[in-house]
Amino acid sequence: MKILDNIFLIPSSVNCYIIERKQECILVDTGMSKKASGIIKIINSNFPDKPLKAIFVTHSHQDHIGGIETLRKLYKPSIVAHEEESPYIEKTKELPSFKGLGGIMIKILDKLMNLPSLKVNQKVKDNEVVHGLKILHLPGHTPGTIALLDIENQALFCGDIINSDKKGEIILPPKMRFALDFEQALESSIKMLDESSPSVVLPGHGYPILEPEEAIEAYLDEYKPK
Repeated sequence: MKILDNIFLIPSSVNCYIIERKQECILVDTGMSKKASGIIKIINSNFPDKPLKAIFVTHSHQDHIGGIETLRKLYKPSIVAHEEESPYIEKTKELPSFKGLGGIMIKILDKLMNLPSLKVNQKVKDNEVVHGLKILHLPGHTPGTIALLDIENQALFCGDIINSDKKGEIILPPKMRFALDFEQALESSIKMLDESSPSVVLPGHGYPILEPEEAIEAYLDEYKPK
């Protein structure tokens, strides 16, 4: 699904986004491992002469990184993640445990997928610009969670920092059961929306918000401290 002239949504339980540049393609998150085949078909069909140059990882949860290994073997892209999230992707550190049902679900998913350690080629910091994407470090969901702001068209790739409804009309807060620190995650979501003026809001879960001004205003009105 085309979101903007150069941005394509690959929908599933996790949204992945392909960004078309003049000579290359960029991918934001990969979804589960089984989703890699669909990503490959879209790249090969639509961008046969534009190699996959980089995969940006918004955070290290398995449902966002499961397809990296397959895609890396085929295209050899650079893997880009925040420096504080990289140890969890490379498995040099274990992600702190979640409380409650969310923690149990993530542990089960980790065991079922049993992903290998994945080398991060480029470890980034807040406010860096890489492949035309500005890095926004927004901890809380995980320590190194990031959003990405496309400098060219102001599209905002949010990962799990916020969610949206099925119609793409309402911005929803981060899910408490999957956030390591929900209060910090909520503060990060407020900061992200308060300090940017995105043309579109592209969440990891839910439908893209194509005219986000009213939805952002409503979210800040409800969640931003008075």
